[in-house]
Amino acid sequence: MKTKNGRSLLLLNIILPIIVIVGAAALLLQNYLYNNKERVYQLADAERTETEFIFDDITIKLAPRAGDSGSWASNYLKDKNGTLIYLTAIGTIYEAEIINTSQDTVTDWTFKLNMPEEMYVNNTWNGDFEYHQFFNAEEKIQSLNLAQYSRYDIKLMHWMTPSGAMIRLLKDDFFIYHPNDDLGENSIVPERNNSVGGVKVGFIMYTPHDDIGYVIDFSSGEFKYHLHRSITKNPFFWVLGGLAVVWFSCLISTIIIRVNLKRYEEQKNRDRKTIEQTMQTFVNFIEAKDPSTMGHSLRVAQYSKMLAQKLNFSELECDQIYWIALMHDCGKLYIPDEILGKPGRLTDEEYEIMKKHTTYGSEILRDFTAIDNIRMGALCHHERFDGKGYPNGMAGEEIPMIGRIICASDAFDAMNSRRCYRESLPMDYIIDELQSNKGKQFDPQVIDCLLSLIASGDIGFTNTSKNKKNDD
Repeated sequence: MKTKNGRSLLLLNIILPIIVIVGAAALLLQNYLYNNKERVYQLADAERTETEFIFDDITIKLAPRAGDSGSWASNYLKDKNGTLIYLTAIGTIYEAEIINTSQDTVTDWTFKLNMPEEMYVNNTWNGDFEYHQFFNAEEKIQSLNLAQYSRYDIKLMHWMTPSGAMIRLLKDDFFIYHPNDDLGENSIVPERNNSVGGVKVGFIMYTPHDDIGYVIDFSSGEFKYHLHRSITKNPFFWVLGGLAVVWFSCLISTIIIRVNLKRYEEQKNRDRKTIEQTMQTFVNFIEAKDPSTMGHSLRVAQYSKMLAQKLNFSELECDQIYWIALMHDCGKLYIPDEILGKPGRLTDEEYEIMKKHTTYGSEILRDFTAIDNIRMGALCHHERFDGKGYPNGMAGEEIPMIGRIICASDAFDAMNSRRCYRESLPMDYIIDELQSNKGKQFDPQVIDCLLSLIASGDIGFTNTSKNKKNDD
């Protein structure tokens, strides 16, 4: 039998996993799309200060190192063969600092910088620079780390000078910086507590000028990146986690309840079997005392249970009514054999002795507490609805319902069974007796249910003769 709490736990064990699974799938999908979205910023679209390009998630500081030009003049820029390239050139160390101002980690990023004029890249450090040169309508692309230029076969337009390789870049040429994984540049952690989470990109540029204070105005470029957000940063993750804990608790509770219910059912079945064996033993005593009523107690119990079901009693109540009805005549153990087995009518004195079987039965069952109200079945099954019954002359609803049910079942079986002093009575006679005594001997509601069971064939007759016969 399922309790209300058991049904609630069962419902939660159905709904919660659906919510958790669907919610987790949606959360994982959302997090996957967020982390795999490529984001692109154009330097030209940034909010800009003199040295900063400010975006929603990042800030790029691009200026000469140390905050001033830090430049030097190189007279007669020549190649390694002494060929003059430019009479004067200004060399400057530039740094592009990428600062993560978001709450997530910047990953898989690249930084593209367009050249606003002709210039020469002399040295770089950390990651690889991917150069794009356009010359005579042809694009040349090569990735180089000029700090180790001797390792490369440089295919780009360049000059080799005493200070190293010089990669020539004209206006609208560009380079793309690829971060160095070995140095941990690929992931830029958020800026926290005034500590900068960023990466610095350094390169030396020469420009054909003679102004030592000249600073290149880099204003065109592109920053591509992804943001990686841990799924645990999403508040919904913790909501789902809480629901998962509730689900797990409900699941454990359900398992415990089912184990306990199984134990309860097993114990109930053992108790039921014990009660059944105990009751049957009592019935055997009764029937051994009065063989003429063999099977009477069992039939009365069956009819009483059917009436209880018809009257919409609970399953437990119907079972209890069955056991109570089975014991209704146990008081006959105290009635002398010569009275119980007398083939004719009883004398008034004998009838008074016979009537005492109700109180005897109640006394026999006084210490039987496993079934509620079991004494009432033995005590009240001869009370009449009109108050003329025994032993206490109760009337109407003053009589316990179990007494009214057994009264009808007992009377029906007595008429429908063979006794030592007569055969079973005809069907029509029994029906007439039930109907004529409705509201007198019997509770009308109980008799209506009994007649309904008879009409449906659930309760049958021993003697189907339609000839009415008076009881002798």
